[in-house]
Amino acid sequence: MGSLFTTGEVTQSTTGGGVTAGTVLPAGTEITGIVAGAVFLDFVAGTITLPEGSPLPLVRPMTKNLNDLGLNQCNSIGIWTSDADSTIFLGSAITLADHQLSHVVNNYGFQTLRIELPNNSTPTDTNQIFFMASNDGWLGYGFPKISHQRGSVSDTSTDSSVVYLSKHVGAYNQFMITTDNTDGADSLDVRIQYSEDGTNWFNDQGYSSSAVTVTAGNSDTWASEVAHHFYRASIVSTSAGNPATFVLYYNFVNDRGSSSF
Repeated sequence: MGSLFTTGEVTQSTTGGGVTAGTVLPAGTEITGIVAGAVFLDFVAGTITLPEGSPLPLVRPMTKNLNDLGLNQCNSIGIWTSDADSTIFLGSAITLADHQLSHVVNNYGFQTLRIELPNNSTPTDTNQIFFMASNDGWLGYGFPKISHQRGSVSDTSTDSSVVYLSKHVGAYNQFMITTDNTDGADSLDVRIQYSEDGTNWFNDQGYSSSAVTVTAGNSDTWASEVAHHFYRASIVSTSAGNPATFVLYYNFVNDRGSSSF
């Protein structure tokens, strides 16, 4: 039986990814709030380095490192990213860019891993990752086949329609967005749209003829199992000059498999 390597305990020093500054994240916690860019995993030193603009600290510990164990490589890994357009570079010979969320690679030696997170999201700092590696040739961990990404966006509406949430949702099969009008007096209008290329957008069913008005203190809940490639939510004040505060909650679920070799 080999040793397992994953995220180590860390105190997040800035707020982001749904985590408040000062929160102690226990070992084995997924990392949230990551901006687009490169994430580096160094198993020799036992460090995870996040791209600039992600929640601090940018350099985080793993539970173990190869140096302390007197070893020179890991030999298996399971890795999940919240965006299927992520590209994973494992060691010097394997590149995974097959539009899947999770991968398990066994019986392959490596010391480092790099994840390129695409600029597919609004807000940009909503990427998530999780990994479990081992120095054993076969990963001694039941890597989950069911996964989801969830989060929230808080803001205040304006007189112009603004896209506050936009996500590449390839590889997910269930989609939920709830618009909660937290204002005490004013209404807002919300519209859900889909796209297959991230450029040309179309109004989803229920939002086609006009945006849905959400009055103060109420919410609009949208759910779908139609696997379009992108979904987004835009909001505008119902009445000019009367902004409304809101929270957009989203949850995208994948319960249809993973990849391994």
